[in-house]
Amino acid sequence: MKRIILLISLVVAFYSSCTSARTTPNQVLQVVRDTNGEILRSDSRYFVVMPPVLAGGGGGVTRGPILEAEDGARDANFVCPFQVMQTPLNSDQGRAVFFKPRAPNQIEITESSDVNIKFHLDNPIGICNNTVWEVEGKIPGTALKPAFLSTNGGETGNPSKVTTWFQIKKLNDDDDDDVNPMYILVFCPNNHEDTCSEITIHYVYGQRRLVLKIGDSFPVVFVKDNNYGINSIE
Repeated sequence: MKRIILLISLVVAFYSSCTSARTTPNQVLQVVRDTNGEILRSDSRYFVVMPPVLAGGGGGVTRGPILEAEDGARDANFVCPFQVMQTPLNSDQGRAVFFKPRAPNQIEITESSDVNIKFHLDNPIGICNNTVWEVEGKIPGTALKPAFLSTNGGETGNPSKVTTWFQIKKLNDDDDDDVNPMYILVFCPNNHEDTCSEITIHYVYGQRRLVLKIGDSFPVVFVKDNNYGINSIE
């Protein structure tokens, strides 16, 4: 009888410790918020932009390359842009994106959770419907030859497509500002913290391409696209 009681006690203690470990406050996933202080949702779209406090650092994220005509206007004839890059103008919010969590029924976007990032297109052309971010090249790359972000062959909802899963983290862990927090985008293969690389800016022929680098962050905030529902294609 004593052995049975001892065994039951050990089982209860083990279960309690496991439950406690799963619910430690440090492990509670924090929600990601936009510039209005609202929680990011998988059924809304957002502009990923440089925070206003870092004025002069460029605008939002878009597809590229961004080609300029002689009169300064953008060349709209470039077919199927595939590079993920930052616009050079502070006033340009770039192209809105959707965040699609690994869990298909998850609506709220949380920190340090895997998400696919997908550009919104108003009128996608069949052959140019390349919108999902992925890492291209050797990971994590080098300072001279970093791994770039592209939309060449990404797809949403595929757990085995490791190169298409990203995470959102607060720029500063001790930042308690729920109204205007700043974030970074990271790539963590197989969800291992020690393999995470930050997404940052790398200049290529004057173009601001997004790449992976360790210890070199690209601070961003998320601005909700209030035109969602107008010519909306997911």
